Amino acid sequence: MNFVTDTHSLVWYFTEDSRLSQKGMEAFERAVNEGLIIIPTVVLAEIMFIAKKGRITLTFKETLERIENYENYYIAPLDIEILGVADNIKLYLEMHDKLIVATALYFEAGLITKDDQITKARIISTIW
Repeated sequence: MNFVTDTHSLVWYFTEDSRLSQKGMEAFERAVNEGLIIIPTVVLAEIMFIAKKGRITLTFKETLERIENYENYYIAPLDIEILGVADNIKLYLEMHDKLIVATALYFEAGLITKDDQITKARIISTIW
């Protein structure tokens, strides 16, 4: 099965942070063995931003190196198709969240996220 990852989920997975739920951890591990982890470009931009601000210990460079270590991690480009899906999402979400959800919808993948607003909206299957 394929999964899209939210920013905090990916950071917590790479840093082995206990805040990543058991189901989230299992989704990452399952995808490593039999699917894809799809990383929206906006997730990488957000990691770059929060790493520069010192809000996480993981650097942008380390993030890219870890992604390269996995054969089945795919960086989804922010392109016109994803923007088109995002434009059709009627729910009010912050821009980065809307783009992450749009990526999951576009790839018909579950979304590994703790975000309550996304989960409660029920417009995408979430794992947490």
